[in-house]
Amino acid sequence: MKKPAQGFSLIELVIAVSLASFVLVGVATIAAQMARSQLDGIRSGTVSGWAAASYMAMAKEIEEGNVLAYPIANGAAADSLIICKNWSRSMVTMPSAGRLDTSAAVAVIQYCLDTSGTDAVLRRYANVGFGVTCPAVASPVACVAAPAGTWTENGVVGFRVEKIGGANLFLRDNGIGGVRLSYVIGNQVATTNQPVVKFTQFNFGIAMQKQFSSPVD
Repeated sequence: MKKPAQGFSLIELVIAVSLASFVLVGVATIAAQMARSQLDGIRSGTVSGWAAASYMAMAKEIEEGNVLAYPIANGAAADSLIICKNWSRSMVTMPSAGRLDTSAAVAVIQYCLDTSGTDAVLRRYANVGFGVTCPAVASPVACVAAPAGTWTENGVVGFRVEKIGGANLFLRDNGIGGVRLSYVIGNQVATTNQPVVKFTQFNFGIAMQKQFSSPVD
């Protein structure tokens, strides 16, 4: 008598497919978590690297400034900062008309916080040239992608910028002859996509090359 052909029953096939599906889902979940962790690590490293590079460049530029044009009053805080390089307001009646080095150009620079998008960004505008003068009474322009006026330089120096405790980014401090910076680059609050908060905090005072004996600078 011929033996019937060996094979799998429908129930066995269903069980096998179900088990295989569970395994594939588990593998896919683990792979997705690994990819997300790797992406978060890259994003965190990029944010930290960008933050450090941006801060060093901005700090150097502020240190080289001779006039802290805005905020105006000592102790005043704002989300905009205006400095002038190669200029002295106390020398505006001199033959050089305020320029400290007649062979170099003058720069008027504004840093400001743009909150118009989903993530706030730190912008930098600059007017650099031999015909540029530092304003006697400075006021910041609106912090947007295309600011009013003619700027020789316009760019973003920091992404995902947040305030610390709601405080303004810049504080004028005549005690150190400069300005204090206080802000965060990153996310201070956990989200669904980023359950682990990752950010770099900056809270420093920067002394400028301004003359302490010159109250107008």
